[in-house]
Amino acid sequence: MRRLLMIVEGHGDVRAVPVLVRRILESHGIYDVQLLPPQRRGEHPSIKRLFDNYFLAAIKDNAAILWIMDFDSKEYECPYIESNELLARAHALRPGWPLKVAFLVKEYEALFLHDEQATRAVFTDIPKQAEFPAVPEEIRGAKEWLSHLRPSGMAYKESVHQEKITARLDLHLLRERSKDFAHLERAVLHLINSPVPD
Repeated sequence: MRRLLMIVEGHGDVRAVPVLVRRILESHGIYDVQLLPPQRRGEHPSIKRLFDNYFLAAIKDNAAILWIMDFDSKEYECPYIESNELLARAHALRPGWPLKVAFLVKEYEALFLHDEQATRAVFTDIPKQAEFPAVPEEIRGAKEWLSHLRPSGMAYKESVHQEKITARLDLHLLRERSKDFAHLERAVLHLINSPVPD
């Protein structure tokens, strides 16, 4: 069976990302991929410092690797450049290992802002008159944006809400609206067809 290891950033991602990846696979009629338990490695700036160690540890699972991170750090401007740097470092360490880096600008929750219906289905207390942003990727602090819309004391919590909204996301809509999601989907489909070197 094909195997895929996901490396994620935060606690909420550990539960939500496998749900999203599984839904992507199922939407393409793919059911023969084993998703290994995600590894939580933190934010992009710390990944840059410790990438070599994390990557060498990850390949011990003998699986293709999907690395998903938010891209919200002010010190980096281009996710394409940052992704290529990490891929080059991986290639220098273990040539040919199937690895894809998927950055979400500016954070995972931007996907929720693309899909108002899915988000409102979980957060029924968001006022009907509230307008969702036209370009969610321009929002710095999507988590805080969601919390601000909800009643006092009812903040968005990754560990509680991220998986629930992810399970409701309209993947067809995301393909049309989110370049980051489209890239993530392509990465998943590429990786599951990429053999791990002996």
